[in-house]
Amino acid sequence: MLSFRQKIFLAYLAVFLLFLAGMYPFATSTVQKIATKAMYDRSQDLIEKIQSAPNDEALVRRLKEQKALVFFRLSVINDEQKVLYDSHTKRILGTRFSQDYVVQHPEVLQAFKSGRGYHEDYSELLKQKFAYLAISFDFHGKPYVLRTAFPYKYVTELTRDFETGVIALAAAILMLFSLMTWFIMNHLTSPIQEIIKAILPYQKGETDVVPSIALDSLSRTDEFVKLADTLNSLSIRIQKHIANLVQERNEKEAVLESLVEGVIAVDVNQIITYANNMASKILENDQLIGHSFQDTKNTIIHSEVFQNLLLKCQQEKKALSQTLQIKHGSQKVFLDVVAAPKKENSGAILVLQDKTSHYKLLDMRKDFIANASHELKTPITIIRGFAETLHDNPDLPPETCQEVTGKIVRNCLRMTNLIKDLLTLTDVENLPESRLASCNLYEIIKNCSDSVKEVHRDAQIKIEKPDEQELILTADAHLMEHAFINLIDNAAKYSKAPAKITIKMHLENDKIIVQVADQGIGIPPQDLEHIFQRFYTVDKAHSRKMGGSGLGLSIVETIIEKHFGHISVVSEVGEGTTFTVILPVRQLASIAK
Repeated sequence: MLSFRQKIFLAYLAVFLLFLAGMYPFATSTVQKIATKAMYDRSQDLIEKIQSAPNDEALVRRLKEQKALVFFRLSVINDEQKVLYDSHTKRILGTRFSQDYVVQHPEVLQAFKSGRGYHEDYSELLKQKFAYLAISFDFHGKPYVLRTAFPYKYVTELTRDFETGVIALAAAILMLFSLMTWFIMNHLTSPIQEIIKAILPYQKGETDVVPSIALDSLSRTDEFVKLADTLNSLSIRIQKHIANLVQERNEKEAVLESLVEGVIAVDVNQIITYANNMASKILENDQLIGHSFQDTKNTIIHSEVFQNLLLKCQQEKKALSQTLQIKHGSQKVFLDVVAAPKKENSGAILVLQDKTSHYKLLDMRKDFIANASHELKTPITIIRGFAETLHDNPDLPPETCQEVTGKIVRNCLRMTNLIKDLLTLTDVENLPESRLASCNLYEIIKNCSDSVKEVHRDAQIKIEKPDEQELILTADAHLMEHAFINLIDNAAKYSKAPAKITIKMHLENDKIIVQVADQGIGIPPQDLEHIFQRFYTVDKAHSRKMGGSGLGLSIVETIIEKHFGHISVVSEVGEGTTFTVILPVRQLASIAK
C-alpha cells in the first residue's frame, strides 16, 4: 500500500512523463521544420548572389562557384521551363535525362505556381532519399526557379541527434525534478508524518488515550497546525465521549452484576455475548462469553425445555417466561427463566432466577409441619388413650392408676419439650442484632458444664484452654449457652456412665475453635450427614426414652450459623463422637435474618 507522499510523488512523475511524451512528436517535427527553414534561408542567400548576374551565362557561372558549399544538387529553370543548369548533368548523362526530368518534379511545378515548393522523394539513381526545395525568383523581370537538393539522411541524423539530446536532457530534468519533488513532498508532508507518528500508538492499541499533537516547528497560521488543533479538539471530545460511554457501561454492568438473577445475552447463532456473575454461578461456568450454547457442557442449557423457550421467544418476537424443573446431576434444579428477543432479530436476552432454595424451603416447611404434627400427634394419642382408660375404668387399682398417670405426665413433658424447641427454633431464625453483645465463651461453656453435672452427677467433664488467650466474641449469650448445653448434654446422654467428656478451646486466626469430645456409643456413618436435620434421630427408641424431640442438633446448627460460625462432626461407633464448632472472635456486621 503506497503512502500519501508516494502517491503524490508518482502523480507528479506521471504528469511530467506525459508532458515529455506529448512534446516528443512536436520536437521531432520542429527539427524537420528547422532543417527546411535552413534550406530555404540558404537558397535565399544563393538567390541574392546570383540574381544580380547580367545574363544567363553569368548566372550559371556564379552557381558553379556556390553549389558545393551547401547543396548536394542545384538546378536553375528559366521562365520557359527549360533547365539552364543542373549540377548533376554529367552524372545523369547516358540516362533517360531530358529537360522534363527536372521540370516535371512536383516542387518545381509548385514553385512556378505559388513561388515555393518542397518535396521529399527517394532517388532511384542515387539510392537515397532527398529533400527538394524549389524557389521562384525574379531574374531581369522573368520568373526563374532555383531547385536545390539536400540528402535527407542529414535531416534524419540531425533529428536523431536532437532526439538523443532531448532524451538526455529530459532524463536529467526528470532526475532533478524527481529529487526536487521528493524533497518538497518530504518537507510538505512532514507535518502529516508527525501527526501519524503521534496517533500511531493509539491506532495500534498501545495506549487508551488519544495523544496530543504538537507541531511547534510550524507557524500557527499553517494549515497543518490548524489540522493538528482540530484533531486535538476532536480527540478531547472523543475522550470525553469514551469516558461517558465507559461510565454508562460500568454503571449498567454494576447493576447487572448486583442482580440476584442471572442475565445472559446471545446472538442469532446462540453465541453468548454477555453473562453476569450470577449466570456463571447458576450454570457453573465462568467462561461463558464467546462460546455457543452447544459448546457449553451444562444440563440446564441443553435441556429441551430451555432450548424450546429460547427459540420460541425469537420466533414469536415477544417475552416468554417459564419455571423449569431440571435434573442436574443428583439434584433437582428449579429455574424461573424469562426469554426476551433483542431488536432486529439480533438474538435474545435470558434472565435466570434460581428458585431451588425456594422450593427446597417449601419442601422443608412441608416436612417440618408433617414431622411436627407427627411428633405432637404421638404423645397426644398416648395421653388420650390413657385418659380414656382412666375415664372408662374408675375402679382401677392404685398401682395401675399411678403407672397410667406417670405415662401421661411423661408424654406431657415430651410435648412441652417439643413446643419449647419449636419456639426456640423460631426465636433463633429471627435473631435481631440488638440482642448481640460481647461475651466470654469460656465462662458460657463453664456454666454449661456445671448445669450438665447437676443432671449427670457422675459425668467427668474436662475443659482445656490456653491460659493466655481471651475467648471473647459478639453473640447472644443465652442462645450460645443453649447450643453448648445441648452438645454437652448429648455427650453425657449417649455415653456409658460415668461419661467422660473433654472440651478443648483455643484461638486461631481470629476464630475460636471449640471441640466437644466424648467416649460414647458413637454415630453410624450412614447417619452422620443427617444428624443436623430437623426431627432426625439416630435411635428413635432411645431418643423417646431420653425425651428428645429430634430438633436439638438442628437448633444448635442454626444458632452457630446465625453467629456466622460452622459446626461439624466426626464419629466412630463404639469409640465416641467429636463436635467441632468454629466461631469468629468478633462480628460487628448485621446479623442476616
